[in-house]
Amino acid sequence: MKKMLYVLSLVTVLFLVNGCKKDSTTEVETPKDPIVGVWVSEGANVAYGLKLAPFKVKKIVATFNENKSYTVVQTDSADVNTTFTGTYTNPVSTFTDTVSASFTVGAKIYNIVASQATPSVVTATGIYAISSTNMSYEVIQTSPALTGVSAPTAEKGFGSTAIGGTAYAIYVQKYVKQ
Repeated sequence: MKKMLYVLSLVTVLFLVNGCKKDSTTEVETPKDPIVGVWVSEGANVAYGLKLAPFKVKKIVATFNENKSYTVVQTDSADVNTTFTGTYTNPVSTFTDTVSASFTVGAKIYNIVASQATPSVVTATGIYAISSTNMSYEVIQTSPALTGVSAPTAEKGFGSTAIGGTAYAIYVQKYVKQ
């Protein structure tokens, strides 16, 4: 009887010890897409081409969400806000930012296609790179197509938006993450 009680006690202890063991599986956290968050471009960081008429932009607040949607609020020199919404895709390229004046030099360049839904349906294509809390971002409308304008490419880097076959760096935005 003592042996039976001993065995029963041992089985109970083993059951409790095994039952209380921590689960050995670990959750693998998917890395957050670096563009997700709120980004601000204002003052000298606004691309020169957007400061000119007809845009006259003085500030842009861009919010990129994990579900691949975005909201951009653009403020012009008359303090009129325009809100743009849509979705985006952003595969990483094999290229890095090599522009020495950039604050993302050495960072991976991502391709981006922004499919705007409001206030009008437009597609913009371009590139961006992120280093810490800084982002270089260059896109141009590609649909409906603008005659003689071609989008920047990761291979050619920032400042590769071409108008009439000549590359201009006037659409490179600088953003700071909030």
